[in-house]
Amino acid sequence: SLDVYVQVNTSAEESKFGMPPEELPGFLRELPQFSALKVQGLMTLAIFSSDIARVRTCFQRLRTLRDQAQDTNPELIGRGSLSMGMSGDYEVAIEEGANCVRVGQAIFGKRALPDSYYWPENS
Repeated sequence: SLDVYVQVNTSAEESKFGMPPEELPGFLRELPQFSALKVQGLMTLAIFSSDIARVRTCFQRLRTLRDQAQDTNPELIGRGSLSMGMSGDYEVAIEEGANCVRVGQAIFGKRALPDSYYWPENS
């Protein structure tokens, strides 16, 4: 089986991938029919902002969604891990319960090419 995180758009930004939070419960109920996938938890990208309160709200929303899923049917959420936080906001993500952070730029520096090279549909 393939371990996966379900991506949720907690910032409601059109530029972000992930499902709207209100669709998560139904989506999780459908996933067991795909036996090759094993949900380990949820992931999100917070709003890109220097306003820490707005960033924190994105992470808190994901944690709340995870907690609700665990209360409703814990088998659907696997370990219930939270993948959230990047190089610029990982400290806040950890404070809000992140088990996994993505800190590539902090380690390797900025990409040599712009994001539009990798994801042209977002240009």
